[in-house]
Amino acid sequence: MILASSLASLLLGLSTATASAPVGPHEATWSATLDSTISLDLGPLGTASMESPAGVLGVTVVLGEIPGDPAPNAANAASVGQSLSSDAASYLSLVSHPDLTIRQGLYGLAGDALRRAGVIEAIFLCCVAAWRLAPTKPWRETVRAGASHRWATTVAFSAAVATVASLLVPAMRTATTHGSTLSVLEGTPLARARFSGRIADVVTAYGPKARSFVETNNDFYAKADTNLRAAWKAAEQTEGLVDVTAADGKVDATDLQARVKASSAKTVVEAEPASPPSPGETPESSESPAGAETPSASATPSASAPPVTGARSVPQRGHRTAVLTTDLHCNLDVIGFSGVLDQLSGADVHMDDGDLTMTGSDPERVCVDALTQAVPSSTAKVATIGNHDSDATASRLRSQGWTVTDGSVQRVAGIDVLGDDDAERTTAAGTKLRSGETTEQIATRLAKVSCGRTPVDVVLIHQPATFDPLMKEGCAPLLLAGHVHAERGMTTAISPRSGRPVTGIVSGAGKGGTSLGSVTEDAFLHVLSFDSAGALVAWRAVILHPDASVTVGAWRSVPGISSGQETATMASTPDPSASATPEQAPAEVPTEAPAESQEGTEPQEGAEPQDQAEFSDG
Repeated sequence: MILASSLASLLLGLSTATASAPVGPHEATWSATLDSTISLDLGPLGTASMESPAGVLGVTVVLGEIPGDPAPNAANAASVGQSLSSDAASYLSLVSHPDLTIRQGLYGLAGDALRRAGVIEAIFLCCVAAWRLAPTKPWRETVRAGASHRWATTVAFSAAVATVASLLVPAMRTATTHGSTLSVLEGTPLARARFSGRIADVVTAYGPKARSFVETNNDFYAKADTNLRAAWKAAEQTEGLVDVTAADGKVDATDLQARVKASSAKTVVEAEPASPPSPGETPESSESPAGAETPSASATPSASAPPVTGARSVPQRGHRTAVLTTDLHCNLDVIGFSGVLDQLSGADVHMDDGDLTMTGSDPERVCVDALTQAVPSSTAKVATIGNHDSDATASRLRSQGWTVTDGSVQRVAGIDVLGDDDAERTTAAGTKLRSGETTEQIATRLAKVSCGRTPVDVVLIHQPATFDPLMKEGCAPLLLAGHVHAERGMTTAISPRSGRPVTGIVSGAGKGGTSLGSVTEDAFLHVLSFDSAGALVAWRAVILHPDASVTVGAWRSVPGISSGQETATMASTPDPSASATPEQAPAEVPTEAPAESQEGTEPQEGAEPQDQAEFSDG
């Protein structure tokens, strides 16, 4: 009885389920059918339909409005243009990745169907319980007497059939097929979709552009994926001694081996003043292949090109690995690319440093869903909220298992993380304070928290303008930020109050580097390696270039402070020829500092003013 009633309840639940899930920039209502078709009702524009990937379960989707700004009176030509641009990006994301939207709607329908089935089953079981608990006389006998009467039985049966039919027949009715497939969409995920009405004219007119975009986009990221895997494999084989770039799925092995030997030779030269080797030892060390045992690289952080790198310079790396992303701005393909890096690096934790979305609107939950699906399920996840993200973004992240920074110290995969929402909130109407706190006030508050009873390993915060108070207090050893759409390497400074070193990384992509489609400027991701105590011991940059080539940077140690220095900066991407030119590096380690400072001069000299100037760009 329970099995039969459960199946019947589930069928009724599935056939009557409804849900609310966005489609592109639109709010939309999803209703279940049993006609194996997903139909999109575009109102006066017409309809679009395609075969359902869920078998007999079909869906009718009725588009609603595109959510506007909470303060429509503040709209102007510029803000409306930005909103329309964001809407266009949402439409193109829908065309290139319809599976994400469909999956989200079907999950919503499944949840509603289970809730309805539970209610129906509960009502049925209550009726059964009432029957069992009813006195033998006279209620049961009355029901039996009525049921034994032919006409009473006929009426009751007819009523039951009519009730079931009224629920199931509309859902099972096969509607007349509208529209036809369009040749301009052949080869795209919407090739089998049928369109009618004005929307068919629009798709026919602009379909070639959409198809060209999808084909170009797919080709770019397929190459990027292949290049990332090739570069990572070669970098692992050479123990991360030098930067490795892959293009067209290949690495220049001859150049790579030459740079590996040059890096090994440089290590020997640096070691000579401390312990001069015998005449027969140096050539053997210099000719050592990448995978062989070579003399240990100097542990003293250097500033020149090439820096001391590789697994031998940071022997403690690998206890905990983190992948750092920031300013993804809902580029679903770059999000997928970062997930591949998680897999290759065996990341224990994925850290997202804010601006995952474009505006933080509710339909942009697809951005969060895409990143959650890209990150391996075994990887812990922590994120901070950027100025383009919203409370809805934070709620969606938390609902999918992300730890979201909230001003307190939170432990994620053995690493103590501190951070908070960005002080600013950017919408189509402009940028304003999210709450009463300014960026400086949030930075001061976090600095005090970092010096509290709970130790802090990492501060994950979107704006680098928060670094100054945290640097002065010196209680948090590692500061991570994005926002300015520029990668500035790693800088270490001595805290004037605690006397301890504090290291900061500003990451991200160039302006437009992580917008819709192929990246237009270098997009940076970082792999961070922590020791068992949660201290950073090594880092490397992974760069996606505009030509789809990928560079996996050498492992770099944390830059140290030499005597007489106030700060030391290590660039993540030295000139490719530098690693093959050991003559540029003098034998004395301290003299390497000027070269390092020169490479990091621009970010360092104007760090704070530059951060302030680029807030609006973020």
